[in-house]
Amino acid sequence: MFEEKLFQMEIAKRKKLKLEWKYHTKELFKPEIISFSPKQIELIKNLLYTPISRHRRREYWLIASGAKREMLNNKGYYQSLLNDFPNGTQSPSEKIIELDVPRTFPSEPFFKDENNRKKIVNILKAFVRRNSTIGYSQGFNCIVGKLLLVVEDEEEVFWIFTQIVENYLPGDFYLLFTGVRKDMKIIQEIIKKTLTFCDQSINMCLNNLISKTFISLFSRELPKELTFLIWDAFFIYGEVVLYRTFIWIAYLLCNKSLVNKDIEEVSKYISDKMKEIQETGSLNYFLFMYKAVNISTIKKWKKKIEKEVVSETYMENDKVNKKKINCDTKLPFCLCNNEEKEITKNSKFIVHKMNHEIKLYDNYFFDEVYSKIEEDNKDDLNISQDSIIIQRQKHLCQ
Repeated sequence: MFEEKLFQMEIAKRKKLKLEWKYHTKELFKPEIISFSPKQIELIKNLLYTPISRHRRREYWLIASGAKREMLNNKGYYQSLLNDFPNGTQSPSEKIIELDVPRTFPSEPFFKDENNRKKIVNILKAFVRRNSTIGYSQGFNCIVGKLLLVVEDEEEVFWIFTQIVENYLPGDFYLLFTGVRKDMKIIQEIIKKTLTFCDQSINMCLNNLISKTFISLFSRELPKELTFLIWDAFFIYGEVVLYRTFIWIAYLLCNKSLVNKDIEEVSKYISDKMKEIQETGSLNYFLFMYKAVNISTIKKWKKKIEKEVVSETYMENDKVNKKKINCDTKLPFCLCNNEEKEITKNSKFIVHKMNHEIKLYDNYFFDEVYSKIEEDNKDDLNISQDSIIIQRQKHLCQ
């Protein structure tokens, strides 16, 4: 392919200048380094054109993502999240995690090991306890699973995953999937301009694929070797990598022979072809050399569609859920934003004192709750605001 030849030419140039990982590992991976300097990041942008070893990839992900810094600054925090809730207490998210993890790459030998599946459960439970408003999304298990294939240590994976969701992706990315919807619209517009032959069936299948691949950061749909290359670039370049990767996929999958085919036929073709993708050279071209999509163009697109997507998200929730459920705005969570329609008043709302039994409070406004907890625990000198978890969601029913 034309793109692959161009990329190979770029690699040849970098090799002449000794811009390969093997020449620079000592300066990049000293034990005391917890974050890369701007100068080191510029060097890494050149090194990413050449393969990185698995051992170095683990170190690279930890430092580049910010996970190493966070872990050193929060010693014992991960374990405290796992110990936080007494045995037998589970949020709806944790129940879904328990059901979902056994379905994580079932044919992969690594995930048949009970200990490795337990690591995924622990990481995801700790995450939803830290981020109760985001909760769990199907696809998280695949991201964490593939991180474990490289990193192995569950606390390190927890911090890498936390950094991805909290810092690398927009704040609304997984919250009602508003961010994913924005990305879908932006890519739809890009594809309209670049793949002009796409008809309705192709566009519908691509839209479905955008949603699935973005939620799992391509971990569920692509072979692990390609996923790792994408994540190598993602930790340096950020969200723009997701757009460029999907455009690469669209270029590989879509051709004029699909025009005027019915949606089932197009869907099967795309699904089968996704399993066969192996072109690392053309992928790297789109990751590093494709300039049509960049950070500034994405910002412009997002600004343009922001109000439209937010409005659609809330209108959809109102229309679908308001008819089915009578919600009580006094609750600390919205029944219109919950898959479990039969939940009881206190099943999602927890105020919890660290290392003590859970106690539930009806009033979820922080100052009032804290006053009640102080009164209930007036003999305990260790009580602090930091020891309380308050879970509250925006009411979509209003």
